[in-house]
Amino acid sequence: MTRIAFLGAGSVVFARNILADILWHEALAGSEVRLMDIDPERLETGQALAESLNASLRTRARILATRSLPRALDGADFVISAIGVGGFPATRDDLLIPLRSGLKQTIGDTLGMGGIFRAARSIPVLLGICREMKRRCPKAWLLNYSNPMAMHCLAVERTTEIRHVGLCHGVSNTARFIRACLEIAKLPPSVVWNHFLGSASRRAREWAEWMSWGDDPALNFTCAGINHMAFFLRFESGGRDLYPALRRLLALPWIRRLDPVRLALFERLGWYMTETSDHMAEYVPWFLKDPEEIRRHHLRVAGYLDTCRAQEKRYRALRRDLRRGKPAISIPYRPSNEYASRILNAIVTGRPYVFNGNIHNRGGALIANLPGDCCVETPCIADRSGIRPTFVGKLPPQCAALIRTNVNVQDLAVRGILARDRRLILQAAMLDPNTASQLSADRIASVCDALFRAHAKRLPSYRG
Repeated sequence: MTRIAFLGAGSVVFARNILADILWHEALAGSEVRLMDIDPERLETGQALAESLNASLRTRARILATRSLPRALDGADFVISAIGVGGFPATRDDLLIPLRSGLKQTIGDTLGMGGIFRAARSIPVLLGICREMKRRCPKAWLLNYSNPMAMHCLAVERTTEIRHVGLCHGVSNTARFIRACLEIAKLPPSVVWNHFLGSASRRAREWAEWMSWGDDPALNFTCAGINHMAFFLRFESGGRDLYPALRRLLALPWIRRLDPVRLALFERLGWYMTETSDHMAEYVPWFLKDPEEIRRHHLRVAGYLDTCRAQEKRYRALRRDLRRGKPAISIPYRPSNEYASRILNAIVTGRPYVFNGNIHNRGGALIANLPGDCCVETPCIADRSGIRPTFVGKLPPQCAALIRTNVNVQDLAVRGILARDRRLILQAAMLDPNTASQLSADRIASVCDALFRAHAKRLPSYRG
């Protein structure tokens, strides 16, 4: 029996996809799934969700729910971590405290002030999980879904021997999105403006429909870099290079409106990248410092707070539906694009699966022109032997140069968190491209102090 621990099971809207995907695989359908969360209500809802999935898929999984980390991990084969420390109040502080000092962020979960302090809250908890894994399940694979991905994986790599990989759907989502854009570009401009670029509610309703235009069984690509800043080095369909068609999109304003920041960077750097425009805007120094640029690129300052509120609304709706006995998924079930279940299935059955994973660069053995001690996102192969990253070589020099500006922040932030040194945290924030473009060094120090005060109960003690 495969034993799977799911930590942060209260993130039930996200967990629904991963758990349903796991149970959908015949080789995993009889697994023991251990759900762990520190919030009793969330854990109860997570258990109800898992039982609903078990019934809908007619599987025989054994579902256990516990608030005890040792019990969840004892003898586990796989550990999936989707933890979030501090919840919505902490995220609100990450975004609004800097904003009061003039620092504009959009998401705040990966880099910058928001990413640094999110990492400061969650890395100590993640490393505690790793220490418990060493005692309870030292041979298990840790699959991390929590952001900031690169900082989490780097901290694990620098302090433990636990086998681990970071998983993000950004590569697969971007591949489908840009493939869909090539099909959308064949439509009359008025259709795109009216049916996709209308109200936010209309966009939400039609997003799945538009993304389905990117379903292409012949699509093949190579993507590498770091999490949320990986570049598509090859993008083909049936052996045909799609980059010439992608470059033609740059002349279409109704297509550029779909992804304004990334297409602007594609135009200047020559390669398409992950993550979304709202994400990408806060990893670089050019888009959020100027109100006109914010308006022109349709960016939502602190827009992630609306996303969090919407997620909470979906959670409440799901909880009500489960209490009423409504199935959590429809049948027949179509698996999501999350990697976790396919990785587990590959390791259990030996049938190989190729995906993009976040893993240590191993002295430059994976991406040669990025620092050797950083976390990279690169093609990996999962099979019965485990997970093996593949060698990419060198990225285009302009792409590697942009990535290094983010790696600098990740490196200093992780050093500061592991050493509990406020000075290193400040230095990481000073080197952050978006932060440095908007605030003076003194103002950056002031914002760091304010965030340390706001998160005092969520952080271990720091020196300096």
